[in-house]
Amino acid sequence: MRAGKVKRAEDWPWSSVRAHYAGCDDHVVRVSPALERTGDFRAFLGEAFDESFTYAALRKAESLGRPIGSPEWLVDIEARTGLDLIPKKRGPKPKSI
Repeated sequence: MRAGKVKRAEDWPWSSVRAHYAGCDDHVVRVSPALERTGDFRAFLGEAFDESFTYAALRKAESLGRPIGSPEWLVDIEARTGLDLIPKKRGPKPKSI
């Protein structure tokens, strides 16, 4: 839809939307994860979508090379990987007396 190839998501031949609308898995798509999060999938797709706002955090994280997630998720991933993913306080460390 964003590329302007079709007017409705369900018109795209390789879209999973038809399976989600039907509420049934097919040989490619498992619909339950999305339906559990959205409830009425048709209403969810019909909601207004502000692309600039929605993608702002994603673009910022991508430019900084940092993952997006809840603080709890980031702490968990840091513990699992040993990587510093949560931004630290900027500037030099205060001198201890």
